[in-house]
Amino acid sequence: MPSFHRQLPSNFDFHKISPYFRFNSAAYRYKQGVERTNFLNFLILEIMGRYSKGILGSFTGKIGTVIGSTWKGISYMRSLPKPSSKAPSDAQMEQRIKLSLAVNFLKPAKAIINVGFKNQAVGNTSFNVATSLLVKQAFTGLFPDFQIDYSKVLFSAGDLIGPWNAVLASTTAATVNVSWTNNSGAMANATDKAVLIVFNEAKGQFVTTMEGAERSLSLTNLVVPGSFSGDEVQVWMAFISANGKLISSSIYVGSVEVA
Repeated sequence: MPSFHRQLPSNFDFHKISPYFRFNSAAYRYKQGVERTNFLNFLILEIMGRYSKGILGSFTGKIGTVIGSTWKGISYMRSLPKPSSKAPSDAQMEQRIKLSLAVNFLKPAKAIINVGFKNQAVGNTSFNVATSLLVKQAFTGLFPDFQIDYSKVLFSAGDLIGPWNAVLASTTAATVNVSWTNNSGAMANATDKAVLIVFNEAKGQFVTTMEGAERSLSLTNLVVPGSFSGDEVQVWMAFISANGKLISSSIYVGSVEVA
């Protein structure tokens, strides 16, 4: 077990905890000589246990009352949740609806999000970070009729300098055009590439690219399906470094009818 800096209070009475934890739990093992280990972390591991090899090895799915899964390469088991007889509150229903809408909206753009939030996803996944931000800041309307405010949606977050004075147009059939001011300089290399995210709400489809024109060219085009012609699309933009290690926070460029 890993060590922690905090120790249990010297007056902690192990005999006051339940027989299960005295004889079967981490608390008992602690009493037998496991030093400098946080009691709470041990109890958590009693409920959700990490493991590398069990009798049958790691598994995914449900076996009896146990669920096996993996997260960030760590295999774990947890017990089935107890069914609740309580009806969800309005606040819980509101959160569930927002979460469902956010996941359904962002999922088709997951490849962009995985790159866009990779430097922000510490102890989490890029998709979870993006989803959480959307739920917190990008919904309008009243329960249960929520709508997404596209101007507040983020597909990336980073320290690279973003686009300046981005202008959206569609002058060629089935093509979206974005121009900007060349702002090459510190934290903004001329070779940074444009990232474009186009969303057709009527068709529920995304078209994206991380291989747009270089920052210094001040203009990039993205070809979309011919069926998009006549539809209004929402457009976001960012920059990514040539080596893919740095990315800017995305900006909402606006909406345009596709030619």
